[in-house]
Amino acid sequence: MRSNAKSTGTPEAPQPAAPGEAMAAQIRQTILDALMRIGAAGDTPDHAALTVERAREPIAPSRLARAHPGDAAARAAAQRLYERCLEHYRSTVRPQDQTRGVDDVGAAVAAFVAANLGALHGTPVTPHMLLRVERQLGGIARLSSDWAHAPAIERQAYFEQMAVLAVLVGESSAQAASQGAAALANVRRAARGYMQQLLGLDPDHLVLGPDGIAARSPSAATS
Repeated sequence: MRSNAKSTGTPEAPQPAAPGEAMAAQIRQTILDALMRIGAAGDTPDHAALTVERAREPIAPSRLARAHPGDAAARAAAQRLYERCLEHYRSTVRPQDQTRGVDDVGAAVAAFVAANLGALHGTPVTPHMLLRVERQLGGIARLSSDWAHAPAIERQAYFEQMAVLAVLVGESSAQAASQGAAALANVRRAARGYMQQLLGLDPDHLVLGPDGIAARSPSAATS
């Protein structure tokens, strides 16, 4: 998921904003349930997409920028970068949602997971892989009361954060490949932290391949 959201060097990892605890817990459990089915029952059955109405003004870029280190100018530059990441996600990663005026939350979560696993294990994310991950995590569409009752602004902010970080991690990983071991280590540390903090997943036990997400063998996880 290469973008034109360039920055000087490897971008500083933003501190993600935690969604409401009940909503976040339900999202984590739904994803864990989907991952438990991987390799046993194939893709999850088709469900109506979980969508949120697109906000007039982006929400997550400014929230992420507030936690960015540095002065006001640095935070303003970070916000512009995050806004470009969100625009790239909508125009290039999910252009099919443009005319509907909604954003697909499940697709954004899949892009986030794929980008972080790809960065952590050095696996380029292809459109086919991303589609497979979307189908594997299809159960995200079955979120119920906590998601439905969350304020619309929080649901939109959650989508935007997933989309921004998916593009940022993918771009950072691509840049780091030409910047050396230290840059790669920084990106991988950020990717691991995002998966643990936002989804409660240990990415060292998962791998991304042509068929989407699979469990990583114990020998590979400890090597």
